[in-house]
Amino acid sequence: MRRCFSSLVVGLTLVSASAWASGPAGDDPTAAPAAPTAGAKAGVLPLVVDGELPDADRDILTEQLVAGLERGSFGVISPDAVAAAAPEAASCQAAGCYATIAGQAGATHLVRTTVSVQDRDYQIVVELIDGADGVVLARTDDGCEICGVADVGGLLSAAAATLRTKLDALASGPATLVLTSEPSDADVFIDGELAGTTPLDRPVIPGKHILRIQKDGYITLEREVTFVEGVRENLEMNLDKVPNRLPGRAWGWASLGVGVAALGGGVALTFLHDLNHDPTCSGNNVDAFGNCKFLWDTKWAGVGTAIGGAALTTLGVAILLNTRKVKAKRVDDPDKASARVGIGAGSVTLRGRF
Repeated sequence: MRRCFSSLVVGLTLVSASAWASGPAGDDPTAAPAAPTAGAKAGVLPLVVDGELPDADRDILTEQLVAGLERGSFGVISPDAVAAAAPEAASCQAAGCYATIAGQAGATHLVRTTVSVQDRDYQIVVELIDGADGVVLARTDDGCEICGVADVGGLLSAAAATLRTKLDALASGPATLVLTSEPSDADVFIDGELAGTTPLDRPVIPGKHILRIQKDGYITLEREVTFVEGVRENLEMNLDKVPNRLPGRAWGWASLGVGVAALGGGVALTFLHDLNHDPTCSGNNVDAFGNCKFLWDTKWAGVGTAIGGAALTTLGVAILLNTRKVKAKRVDDPDKASARVGIGAGSVTLRGRF
């Protein structure tokens, strides 16, 4: 029983001279070839085979790939023509080599196909390479288990259609995202991938994308945007601050007062530990050895009270600093205050920028 599987990996690659658009995995195979786009030429590298593949099957797969590419609105240079212009084309595996071959063959882009064969299992990788710098712009990874050459040829035709739509987009030029935000320096994600920080001006793949803008202390915004070839999409987004979750200023003073009192009480209880109830230590308060019978046992109560007082004091200071920051923002004070609050050695410490 035949089983096929496939995946498509497309990078949001930034290229200065060429940008490309995503499209469907295939289209009408009977459609007539479009008029070639001026300047756009795809050079097809000789098929790379890992495993045993008869020459007749290799020729069939090459024809399927070339036929699929020739339906696009760009020129196609056959593997034989590329190999004639650049004899090292069959063994090339590096960016610098790709750029050299593209220059020798007169191609703006290269298409490299690798077929791995094990028994009747096939794995096909097709890459679209920028001829200017040898960077891989798009990559399809398809597989077919227990299948024949006809099935593999169908996968190659689908891969050619996918890459064809990328090259067709060169005629229209790239889509561009121009994004500003208030405040600036917000992180911008396109389909989950970090694209930069605002203000942002960069080419993107045409089509629908999910934009996410986020910044610490502000509510994250997410929006679906459709980009069109050759169009600059200007967007401005305002981020709202995360609502203040701390109590008001009165609670800050109350917490600070109770905390300081508790801290003082804890220190006092700790000081009283092991001291005599009766400072004179006389009468019934003396044991047979002449020692005082009744001593204060307040060590742990003092420690617990001091820790609680330190926590309340820190919370009170944090609330007061936060309310002061909010008040300063209301009068458009651009300055930011830094605060570090700690009570006692080893106590709870609050540190941050406000």
